[in-house]
Amino acid sequence: MTPESVAFDRAVEYYDETRGFPPGEEQRVAALIQQVGGLTATSRVLEIGIGTGRIALPVAPHIQAYFGVDISRPMMLKLQSKLNGEPIYITQGDATRLPFPDDTFDAAVAVHVFHLIPGWQDVLRELQRVLKPDGVLIHALTRAETDFQELWQAWESVVSSESKRDVGIQWRNGTTFLEDSGWMPHGEWQELAYSQSITPRLYIERVRQRIWSRCWRATDTELEAGVQAMEKLMQVRYPNADAPIAWQSVFTARAYRKPSKRV
Repeated sequence: MTPESVAFDRAVEYYDETRGFPPGEEQRVAALIQQVGGLTATSRVLEIGIGTGRIALPVAPHIQAYFGVDISRPMMLKLQSKLNGEPIYITQGDATRLPFPDDTFDAAVAVHVFHLIPGWQDVLRELQRVLKPDGVLIHALTRAETDFQELWQAWESVVSSESKRDVGIQWRNGTTFLEDSGWMPHGEWQELAYSQSITPRLYIERVRQRIWSRCWRATDTELEAGVQAMEKLMQVRYPNADAPIAWQSVFTARAYRKPSKRV
């Protein structure tokens, strides 16, 4: 059975707290998105997986119109509750079947979403259709430079390969799949680094609570075994598990021109 796209209904109450940018960083992210995509006051932009608006809200005031599609109604309702006159227009829908005419948008935004969509090739075909001939796809993701990766490796060591596998693009291919699919880089990767901190104990507790989407497909038995493996390593690696550990996150984005021929 083909897996379904991952909806974030279950994450709506904690998404902003656990996925949001540190205060003040959202404006720097918006400036980076504008720079990478060459966005102006007349730009019409589409975001797939708009969620609660962590990208849309800071970008929208600087362009003409920001449209968003998401399969999660609760996430979009959360975004709707935050709106304060921004030109943001949201639609519940599937990114593999976009409800827009051909050649509509100057740019499309996709932030760390292709790993959640099994039919990502269909998404690319739809983006190619709705982007104007000179439109660009702004692809962005975040990587964390932290030694907590050791804890994740402990978790993954006891979790089945199917449970920890992304349903769409695999993380290791996150920066190459667009070129492999015929999309043409338009400019270089641009990066924005910012600092965060969390205690090892709270980090592991968030795994136990299934805060991260990579935990959602694990069985209860797998999840608990993985948490126990993390806690065992924590006792050795972090003698004071309640002391905050700082790490650097890097938000990185690049623009792509669509293939010259309709796929």
